[in-house]
Amino acid sequence: MSRTKVEHKQITAYGKFLVEHSRPPSKGGNTTALHSHVLEIDGEKYSFLALGSQQWVFKSDTVSFEYEIKDGHKNIALETIVTLDRHGKTIVRGNRGFKSKLRTAVARMPGSRREQRD
Repeated sequence: MSRTKVEHKQITAYGKFLVEHSRPPSKGGNTTALHSHVLEIDGEKYSFLALGSQQWVFKSDTVSFEYEIKDGHKNIALETIVTLDRHGKTIVRGNRGFKSKLRTAVARMPGSRREQRD
């Protein structure tokens, strides 16, 4: 598949959605869970999957990236995302790590009565 480039654009909206099963804070929370990140630029939506809910691009930033269209979705290639802050300096945001194994189990009820009440 061929990639298309988006260069030096500002986002109009940014959304994050949890993809893996949710986990309570007492069990580590959703800090490193897989999230779908959706960028809206000039009315077009582009998305990618990444760990954590940390935002990769702010509204004051400009962003450049390459994307592929697959099943009607514009999927951003993670390794091509370049973010420039408002001063024009390259900045790295978001959790750029990876996990070899994703969460598949649903969170169980807590063992203690006190935690069940919360």
